[in-house]
Amino acid sequence: MRISIFIIAVLCFCGPLVGQVTALDTVYLMSGKTVTGVVKDTSNQKLKILIPKKNNEFKADFIDQELVFSVKYKTGQEAVFYKQDTLFGNYYTPNEVRYYLQGERDARKSYHCRGWIAGAFVVGFASGTFRNAVMLIPPFAYSGISVGFRVKIRPGSVSNPDYLKYDTYLMGYEKVARQQRVMRTLLSGAIGFVAGFATTTVIYAAQN
Repeated sequence: MRISIFIIAVLCFCGPLVGQVTALDTVYLMSGKTVTGVVKDTSNQKLKILIPKKNNEFKADFIDQELVFSVKYKTGQEAVFYKQDTLFGNYYTPNEVRYYLQGERDARKSYHCRGWIAGAFVVGFASGTFRNAVMLIPPFAYSGISVGFRVKIRPGSVSNPDYLKYDTYLMGYEKVARQQRVMRTLLSGAIGFVAGFATTTVIYAAQN
């Protein structure tokens, strides 16, 4: 009985604390990334947000409002900062930009290009066997060529299949997907080159 009373008391005490830690505001940036924390001030050109750190401490940070699409408060309400203005290059409506940013987030989270990565490693490995710095060109060229190929969006890599019917969502997804494809193939090609170089060096050393 005493144990039950103790558990209930602990839950009643810790419940509000847990709620305070987990209930945070979310800032959606124009880059497609998000920042979570406690938004304190949006009246100036810079948005002030307290970002949680360890030991229940917060670090104050400031974000230019022109970099912010919207803020979704822990209450569920959302304040949109983006405004359509063709004079400043903001040609899309807020909803179109929302889909664009969601496409970037989905690609950043779920896009994989294993085939391209494997191909980059093979090209890099083959180039490394020549043990010549000039042969770094093929792996770099492979990554550059990969940009021109279409991005295949798999239904399982999107947060909502309905988004696929919006052009701006596809644009945002493809932009980040191509960026990730280039970076990952460059890294894989470099690793392959080092592996090919090292393997050939070992083989020559063993033969001599």
